[in-house]
Amino acid sequence: MKVRFDRIARVQAAMREHGLIAIVVINHDDYRYLFGTDRSQPRALIPFQGPPELIAFTGEEPELRAALAQGEVRVFGSVGGQIHDIVGRVREIAESDPFGAVAAGARPKVGMQMWFHTPAFLVDLFRQVNPEVELVSSDPVMDPLRSIKDADELAAMTEAQRIAGEGMDRARALLRPGVSAHEVATEALYAMWRAGAEGTSTPIYVNFGVETCMLHGRISPAPLERGQLALVDLTPQVDGYCANLSRTFVLGQPDARQAELLAAYREIVAAVRAEMRPGVTMAQLDERAKAAAARHGLAEYQVYGIGHGIGLRFEEPPAPTIIPPHKALPLATGMTVTIGHPVLAIPGFGGARFEDVYRLTAGGPEPLFEYPIDPVVLA
Repeated sequence: MKVRFDRIARVQAAMREHGLIAIVVINHDDYRYLFGTDRSQPRALIPFQGPPELIAFTGEEPELRAALAQGEVRVFGSVGGQIHDIVGRVREIAESDPFGAVAAGARPKVGMQMWFHTPAFLVDLFRQVNPEVELVSSDPVMDPLRSIKDADELAAMTEAQRIAGEGMDRARALLRPGVSAHEVATEALYAMWRAGAEGTSTPIYVNFGVETCMLHGRISPAPLERGQLALVDLTPQVDGYCANLSRTFVLGQPDARQAELLAAYREIVAAVRAEMRPGVTMAQLDERAKAAAARHGLAEYQVYGIGHGIGLRFEEPPAPTIIPPHKALPLATGMTVTIGHPVLAIPGFGGARFEDVYRLTAGGPEPLFEYPIDPVVLA
């Protein structure tokens, strides 16, 4: 465990600006960001000032106390005890009324992440047992801090993207008539695990033929046939940080329609990369993507959301396909963003996607790991 007191201090400063008396951490990504490791059930409380407080099972106490030179470890022997400790501590902070909420006739605010992996039942339970506080999203505090990556984060993400390349190499090598998507996915996953991946942030997608039209994909049930498109999407993780590498292949020489589809997506990626710079919005990038698709007569098939933020979550701000106001969110130096998120799909025919992760610099985007776009597979 490597407690990031520097990050905790920045979080607390932002909490005070937003009037949050505490943030309750129950998500793996926030826990990893603040404490440099993970737990199967991560639990911590960050007060608006002072040291952090870890909530841990009895057997974990010695390790955590050794790592936490500053802070408190609250030990529980049962789930009921854990809830009791959190409730008691939240009430203690709330009663101090540091921001004058109670004096103004309001409830003190406590933050909690509200994203993909926050269990709804825990949110509901927290509200039931803490009626004297208002539970709000901690995302306005955490997201701006987490969106700018430091050197350690970039190193982990770069390694994850490199490992994705090893998985893609293995997947491409297996593409031949009669191969199953299950075999391709299994071998790609094995290659990534051997290379150091600790898991994947999303399922592996291997789609053949018309199923390449799927936006989020699956493991196609029918084997690959000569002349078909094949789309592979890989998302390995290193130290919790996510990669995203997607490539579309064609088994054999592409026909005219396939060639146009593949050329269109390559042009989309090139057009968006040329426009990426600090201050540009995701809406502006999507306009570039649509214009490139239009030059190939495919504008009607362009799906909004050419990219999104990525880091300890597989999708984080800016996330315009999930949170529409993020369309207007300007990119900033230090962000990590994917380009190539949506499938350019012709219904009943097939789709294409080439997705990579970029670090945004003052001079423009830099790929974390350069992987070729080489769609033709002759087997």
